[in-house]
Amino acid sequence: MNIAKIEASEILDSRGWPTVEVMLTLSDGRMVTAATPSGASVGRYEALELRDGDDRYMGKGVQKAISHIEHFIAPSLIGKEPDTVEADSIMIQMDDTENKSHLGANAILPVSIAVCKAQALIEELEPYELIGYLCGHETVALPCPMFNVINGGAHANNNLSVQEFMIMPIGMPSIRSAVELGVTVFQTLKEILHKRGDSVAVGDEGGFAPNFENEKEALDTLMEAIRRVQDRYEGTVMIALDVAASQLYTPDKKLYMLQGKRYDSSELIDWYEKLISEYPIYSIEDGLGEDDWIGWQEMTKRLGGKTQLVGDDIFVTNPVRIWEGLRQEVANAVLIKPNQIGTVTETLQAVKLCQEQNLAVVVSHRSGETNDSFIADLATGVSAPQIKAGGCSRGERMAKYNRLLQIEDQLLMNVEF
Repeated sequence: MNIAKIEASEILDSRGWPTVEVMLTLSDGRMVTAATPSGASVGRYEALELRDGDDRYMGKGVQKAISHIEHFIAPSLIGKEPDTVEADSIMIQMDDTENKSHLGANAILPVSIAVCKAQALIEELEPYELIGYLCGHETVALPCPMFNVINGGAHANNNLSVQEFMIMPIGMPSIRSAVELGVTVFQTLKEILHKRGDSVAVGDEGGFAPNFENEKEALDTLMEAIRRVQDRYEGTVMIALDVAASQLYTPDKKLYMLQGKRYDSSELIDWYEKLISEYPIYSIEDGLGEDDWIGWQEMTKRLGGKTQLVGDDIFVTNPVRIWEGLRQEVANAVLIKPNQIGTVTETLQAVKLCQEQNLAVVVSHRSGETNDSFIADLATGVSAPQIKAGGCSRGERMAKYNRLLQIEDQLLMNVEF
């Protein structure tokens, strides 16, 4: 079964900006689609997202990326049997840049995902099963969801400097029970905010975005919601933060601006240490900036034994940067975003490196998302401990959680009792 056609089109992501969708048609007429997301808080070392830069959509159109698919990528793959590794290798060689700046990561990734889905279809596998096979895993495991319940930073127009406040249902017996707990805390938080007269509008990633005075007020309110719900469920609700500290960093002064105050790296670590002593914080993502290696070393030494420290901007799903992190002994977990590196194969290589070196893996969405639920299959296929897919609202976020529920049902159907 060969690839008969690859078509690309400009669609809109969850923030209303253009992105690329690909439809791949097989020689027997079956079709798969894939779409690439886009980030608002973007690391400097990410693969390049190619934009048109003209008058359309304020320069954010993606017709150049679509043209590259139509004139370069599609002709090189049509007539071939869908093979994820081979297709990715062809596109990587064709681009021939370190950051996908020739073809654009937003041209390469949707084709890579579409080929992966098509290969799974032909082999009569679910995408997560194919991914597990490509990783050399005999079994797969579902991830723990990290529900975004409060938005701040670049994802909301409010006073909060920290970008994401998340909840993690730890020790739950199933994804279905974890989702139920996450939704219940989310809706309870909504009731609390509504009764206080605060806004219950949501930010880019589906979490609430009220105008809290500061991070402590946000955490205290979140703890109130957790306490109201916790006793009804098994397991424990923990808190995770995505600080996105690169957005708070002033390079010339080497200081972080948080709530109108300036902090050096050590002072910011002191602040995290205080938060950890006061709240059940399981994970801190991007606690320091993407180039603050010395600060990351200190943070890992001081906090790494009691808290998950996730590197996003500092690693950008790039095995070269992950290796550097290992050499410098920073972080104990890595955020995995396929569009940061550009292909499924390179994403799996990054995951494999993390797993071999005992770094926790957190598969993640982006702030500008689509209804494509591929990351749910990715997280399950690589047996990632955790997945970030946003809040318990907005269709593009719920698509990922609903896919996890489907996968769990499929896996349970295959269990022999």
